[in-house]
Amino acid sequence: MNKEKERDEFDQSTIEILAKRASYICSNPECRYLTLCPSEKPDKYIYIGKVSHITAASRNGPRYDLTLTPEQRSSIENGIFLCSNCAEMVDKNKGLDFPVNLLKRWKDEHEIWVRENLNKSVNSLVTVIDGEHHAIGKGEVTGIDAQGPVFFRPGTKSIAEGEGTITATRITNKKEDKK
Repeated sequence: MNKEKERDEFDQSTIEILAKRASYICSNPECRYLTLCPSEKPDKYIYIGKVSHITAASRNGPRYDLTLTPEQRSSIENGIFLCSNCAEMVDKNKGLDFPVNLLKRWKDEHEIWVRENLNKSVNSLVTVIDGEHHAIGKGEVTGIDAQGPVFFRPGTKSIAEGEGTITATRITNKKEDKK
């Protein structure tokens, strides 16, 4: 590590590139929160995104890798774009719950997802459930099984019934549950 500085930070260009490669959407597949929106003031915006180091920027940081050079630590390859909540979460407990290979997989899969969804309506990326949804059967019964985010319109009922293992529909905001 350079003796002149304690942390190998990303430069502004790297931060901007990582945010844009993620489309300003959190790279955690269980989150995918938008991190940029307009403010009430026409010349302002609200931004809650953060570019985080996959391996730590300093010796005492989470997932520090002594074998990396300062240039590697501050490179695009060592950065991941997250919302502010996920950025804080992945560094808790010295990063033990979020190893390097997991964060790299999140980043790679998110960038693929962004490329695959370029020029698609945001509405097509969310499953909307309205009215009543029934799942009935024997064995293992799952009320809702959807890829990606699910939006329940107000008043929607989801019912799972049958014999055996019944998985009732339970929607939680994982970020709020971890607070």
